Amino acid sequence: MANNKYYFTTRDLFLMAALAALGGITSTYVNAIGDLVQSALGFAGTTQWAAGLHVLWIVLAMGFVRKPGTGTITGILKGSVELLTGNTHGLLVVFVDIIAGVLVDFGFLPFKNKNKLLPYLLAGGIASASNVFVFQLFASLPADILAYGAILLVGTVAFVSGLIFAGILGYILINSLRKAGVVKDQEPMKIQRSTIWIFSILTIVLVFVLGSYLKMTLKGPPKVSIGGDVTTAYEFPIEGEEIELIKVEATLREVKTRYEGFPLLEIIKHAQPIPDAQLLLLRSPDGYAFFITMQELGENPNIVLVPSGAKEEASYDVVGPLNSKAWVRSVSEILVISLPLVDISGAIENPIRYNPVDWQYQMDSANLDVGYGLNKYQGAPLSLILEEIQVSPEATKTILSNSQEQIEIPLNEIMKDKEIRLFSIMSGNEMSFSVASMDGKVYITKITKIDIE
Repeated sequence: MANNKYYFTTRDLFLMAALAALGGITSTYVNAIGDLVQSALGFAGTTQWAAGLHVLWIVLAMGFVRKPGTGTITGILKGSVELLTGNTHGLLVVFVDIIAGVLVDFGFLPFKNKNKLLPYLLAGGIASASNVFVFQLFASLPADILAYGAILLVGTVAFVSGLIFAGILGYILINSLRKAGVVKDQEPMKIQRSTIWIFSILTIVLVFVLGSYLKMTLKGPPKVSIGGDVTTAYEFPIEGEEIELIKVEATLREVKTRYEGFPLLEIIKHAQPIPDAQLLLLRSPDGYAFFITMQELGENPNIVLVPSGAKEEASYDVVGPLNSKAWVRSVSEILVISLPLVDISGAIENPIRYNPVDWQYQMDSANLDVGYGLNKYQGAPLSLILEEIQVSPEATKTILSNSQEQIEIPLNEIMKDKEIRLFSIMSGNEMSFSVASMDGKVYITKITKIDIE
């Protein structure tokens, strides 16, 4: 009789806490594997193949306890574990897990018999897909219909992942544990042969949908816009003025590969850059951009524009630069830039003018809104730059200025936080610099001077 006094028994609470803890800890490793896959493929959203593995633990809790509210409570506990173990998304991960938990509850709610496969599939699918839309809501709203299409595809990948890894796998695991006698709450259900067929078909669907997303993301425009500080802007290729393909050997991450492409130097020469041009900015349709110097372009004959596909299905990849970040897939635009510089002076041993070329290997990208909508920009840690120029031990503050305002940041705050970076910002054909944090906080835009006092 004592067990009926409370809605959740001690056993229920123990199962929820244990599964939430396991889920919170394993999610860190699932994230690492997902990030590795995304890094290899080079496109955001490819981590969603594993979305169901994050929700699996909430579904398992619901499968064992079978009481409304189980998913929500397990989601709260799981999100708290992830937050306390250092998840990089911060408080947002708690919200994501709470939403997933609520949707697991709703997925099971319509079914009187919660031991069938269907409630597992429904709960796992909708809960796994929810994280895509929660993250998108807190990141930004897409600027065009193509972005909506990409979000829908990524959401579909997450949904199918939930069907497989949270739904079917959760159903099989619970019944396997019951069959092995580890959990003795009821007799195990017999795994039907149709369950294996559903698992196989959904796995094929997951691969197909993920492949469709990658194909859409990988596809670049059939022509590359060449502009900026040039005499003759144009779109490559030009019919009737063909540049000959050449074969080169280029090395990426210590792997040497042969490529056939159009020499980028000849393509840029055709646009007639101005004498003071110093950089080429390479930009892809997904917002990624990086640069190479005009000096490297003249000295490195292995920098080529490699075509894939033909006519309207064509796209071009830049390969061959010394910095792997400048190997831009599906490049849509190449801009010739005359480089502005930021003066850094004050209580330092070596006053300099900041040149992003000198710091390209220390750069990393972040999504920032510096007045042109949310875009991806590259920035170098401001602390490393100040260390290089030997700041005086007596200095205590950093004054950041542009033509209209100045702000002050304690020097020790900058020196302790490598997330505060000096970002290179491209708008149209112009480059400027902004100080911002990797988490999206913008301190000042169009900075022209840094004073150390």
